[in-house]
Amino acid sequence: WEELERRVCGSPDVDVASLRRHTRYRGGLEGVEPHIQMFWEVLEAFSQADRRLFLRFAWGRERLPLESDYTEHSEMKLFPSDRGNGDQVLPEAETCFFIVKLPQYRTKELMEANLIAAITACREINF
Repeated sequence: WEELERRVCGSPDVDVASLRRHTRYRGGLEGVEPHIQMFWEVLEAFSQADRRLFLRFAWGRERLPLESDYTEHSEMKLFPSDRGNGDQVLPEAETCFFIVKLPQYRTKELMEANLIAAITACREINF
């Protein structure tokens, strides 16, 4: 039963390394920028529950596909924020396309605080 659930729904554990391997950088991002590295560090430090909230915020789902089942549509796309890079700007997501628009926060603490604010306040897909 558990194996069938994993194959159909994906793993209930969010593997950040797998998500990172299946992320594409757009809008001039290359994945080496300091704020992108902070983003991955924060996501790695999140509990499984917060990681699932992040996926729900970014994609409208709480599970990633199995490693062998990724497609272009199930890869996360990271873009720079088009609302500026101030520390008060929250990340944005387009769930239909698994797009996250991430501001350039100055510190990891600001990155974490703003991600938590976004994923806990924005629980509706069409918010």
